[in-house]
Amino acid sequence: MRTLNAFNFITLNGYFKGPQDDISWHVHGGPESEYGVDALKSGNTLVFGRTTYDMMSGYWPGPEALRNMPDMARGMNAAKKIVFSGTLKKADWNNTTIIKGNIIEEMTRMKQGTGPDMTILGSGSIISQFAEAGLIDSYQIMVDPIALGDGTSMFKGITKPLQLELVNTRTFKSGVILLSYQRIS
Repeated sequence: MRTLNAFNFITLNGYFKGPQDDISWHVHGGPESEYGVDALKSGNTLVFGRTTYDMMSGYWPGPEALRNMPDMARGMNAAKKIVFSGTLKKADWNNTTIIKGNIIEEMTRMKQGTGPDMTILGSGSIISQFAEAGLIDSYQIMVDPIALGDGTSMFKGITKPLQLELVNTRTFKSGVILLSYQRIS
């Protein structure tokens, strides 16, 4: 059975994006980027919603990403990717599969199959839906040392408490803290 992990960055007050979907406040240096590069080496399939996929596919294959973060760009471009979208007709980013239909049923089916584990990057709306359905096994949350007056919670829309157990922490010199949780069954 495959596992489903979620990775996201949030503000101190729990927002993964600010007003107008702004994420410009999320700026990480070398150690945080190195963590991301190491995580890509796991071989997990990356999972996105349409909005995050559009943002990622518009940046990582481009020359700016290859110039500024070459190791991360190579890892992102080489990784297998799944995008959940009812409207996307074609995926131009290499190694991408589009999944249409009921995302809960599709993810349940994929988790029961064989293959590499999967990691959701960003994509708050699918994190909320999969969390609500009890499909996410672990969460890696990077807490940035910033607070915003308004934004969108990573768990917006869940209707029942999400019980998690803290399994690890890591503090970066920048003040960013990585919190790793597992779902309590």
